[in-house]
Amino acid sequence: MRAFCTSCWAEVDAAQSICPVCGFDIRSDPRSYDDKIASALRHPLPETRARVCELAGRRRMRTAVPILIERTTDPDTYVRVAALDALGEIGDLRALGPVERNCRDRSLLVREAALRARSRLSAIASVGSPG
Repeated sequence: MRAFCTSCWAEVDAAQSICPVCGFDIRSDPRSYDDKIASALRHPLPETRARVCELAGRRRMRTAVPILIERTTDPDTYVRVAALDALGEIGDLRALGPVERNCRDRSLLVREAALRARSRLSAIASVGSPG
């Protein structure tokens, strides 16, 4: 199983306690893993923000939805794509408005991600699942 360093967000083996990239003692951070992921959604590097959006989506982190919604307006195209994909994966209906707005983005990649997310969210809304 893989995990990520909560300091530099490099991918590390889940059994490691020291990050081989930055030397951070991964186990010394008292925050929950999900809290660390949510804080990294505001990382200064777009590559990291995109990677963390993907991770939040895979973990279906509803607590990250407000920050993922913020990331749908990120200046970086790939961050917007990753945020939209994550929102579709999580399936929280709070994302419908921002997803819909991104269906008209100037970037084809963003529009396609928004359409994927809208399809997933619409399916959830049509069956009346809580969001």
